[in-house]
Amino acid sequence: MPYGVSEQMIDTYSELIFDLSLNKQTRRGDPIRNLDHEAWLEQREATGLNDPEIAGKIGLAVEQVTFIRNITERRLFRLNQYRKLYRLGGGLRYREDRYQDPEEKFDMSDDALALRVAMHFSPSQAKKFIDAGLWSDEVLGDLMAVKNPDDLAIISAAETVTYKQLGQRAKQMAAGLAEIGVRRGDVVAALLPMGPELFISYFACAQMGTVFLPLVLSLSCFEIGEYVRHCHSRIVVCENTAGEVPIGAVAYHDLVAAQVSDRPGFVQVAADPILLTTSMRKNEQPDAGILTHQNMMSAVHTVMPLLKLAPQDQIDLSALPVSSVSLMLAQCAFTAGVSAVTDPASATHTVTPTKDGWYEISTADHKAHFWGQSDTLAVLSAKQNNSAAIALPGVETRVVDPDDAILGDGETGELQIRGPSLIAGYLAYSTSSAEILTADGWYKTGTEVTVSDQSGGTVGYSIKGVNQ
Repeated sequence: MPYGVSEQMIDTYSELIFDLSLNKQTRRGDPIRNLDHEAWLEQREATGLNDPEIAGKIGLAVEQVTFIRNITERRLFRLNQYRKLYRLGGGLRYREDRYQDPEEKFDMSDDALALRVAMHFSPSQAKKFIDAGLWSDEVLGDLMAVKNPDDLAIISAAETVTYKQLGQRAKQMAAGLAEIGVRRGDVVAALLPMGPELFISYFACAQMGTVFLPLVLSLSCFEIGEYVRHCHSRIVVCENTAGEVPIGAVAYHDLVAAQVSDRPGFVQVAADPILLTTSMRKNEQPDAGILTHQNMMSAVHTVMPLLKLAPQDQIDLSALPVSSVSLMLAQCAFTAGVSAVTDPASATHTVTPTKDGWYEISTADHKAHFWGQSDTLAVLSAKQNNSAAIALPGVETRVVDPDDAILGDGETGELQIRGPSLIAGYLAYSTSSAEILTADGWYKTGTEVTVSDQSGGTVGYSIKGVNQ
């Protein structure tokens, strides 16, 4: 798997990369000869993008784009391109002592490679999300670039953390993880409460290129062990290692005390996995859904308008359990440059889980609601009474009966969704995966809804309950 590229990734991105590359030459007029720079820029994509430009557009690493493009060209044209390419230019000459094998950036364990193999998006869905701007090259680490590093990022009962401290501690913890042998693509489990330790660990994993597995404190020892074994977690980050702790436990404060080295950090890639969701099926077999940077960032930008955050606001997350949704909402706070609060004393915004998967956002002058699950993040929004929920931007919905027939106005069935925040697949593909994801990519929410309104091109739903 060169450069962390699986066959599934080639299936997803090959046609898109080929069309965006210099293999596609469509030019109107001759803006270059006429020195019409503005017209040339407008047609830039139609004349073909180079590999770095494609990488910036679709959220892959440059090396991954180059590799997939070469593989695609070889298969289409039966050309034997060189796999090892030297990017020269600007008067530079190739020097053996200056060359760094790009494979080094994508050195991963067998377990990390197995996680990549479990990921798959259909080419049509990936192209749709990229063309619509729902997926880009934005990664979690981009949230560190804030205007005021002294503003408060996290407020808890025990301490407050500024944005500068959040960035520093995440870098220190990333260095601590590297010191104990954690590598790109490895899974790092965390048994931490909602608070600074959880958010900093999440950011540290993003900087390391590792995959974060948040576990709720209420899990039994058996359940923790099952998730750790199923996900092949390298370590379990705990508040401390005193008393009864899981195998592989490492104290958070020991990790965050590490010295940051001068060596280059990991290159974050938007299409990389960043987070695992957890669920225990009826047969007590664990499942772990895989979320990428693109999944998380698309959900953040979808939910932000519902939050209506202004400078100096504080969003209270103390009522939420540790989950992908709570981490997504923390990302919303960090994106806006406001405070994520786990001590609700002075918060301007409160997020409360209600029933049947709804989350209520309350401020002094407005309320909003969104609906979602750990594997889908936010997919529906509604007004006060949740009686006419509608799909959020980029989300496709349908309601089907037990025979998979699509239902219409007034009919009740299971809600199924497709969208940019839906998981990329399940780790270690299991029989339950086939029960949850259809062959054409629809996610079976297990939630019963009634199609309550279907007018003006907008479909509304009334959620009746959850079928577990």
